Amino acid sequence: MTARTTYYLESLVPSWLLHDSGYRNALQQHLLDRIKLQGYEPVTPVRIREAPGEVPPPVGMLLLRAEVQVEEFDVEVGED
Repeated sequence: MTARTTYYLESLVPSWLLHDSGYRNALQQHLLDRIKLQGYEPVTPVRIREAPGEVPPPVGMLLLRAEVQVEEFDVEVGED
């Protein structure tokens, strides 16, 4: 049985970095490298968006969230 799990990375950045393709690519690659290091392969594209937070970010800043889903295999062990 497999289950999908969402892995994410959050980054507090100046608001103009939301539209900086170089930063977005670096954030995306960092997340992919981290999940591959743990032995997972992504099953969805990386999505980058502004993250809601419990506390509003400082003026001129925003919290970006990069997220991707992976499949994990659940192994059920029966009692013998």
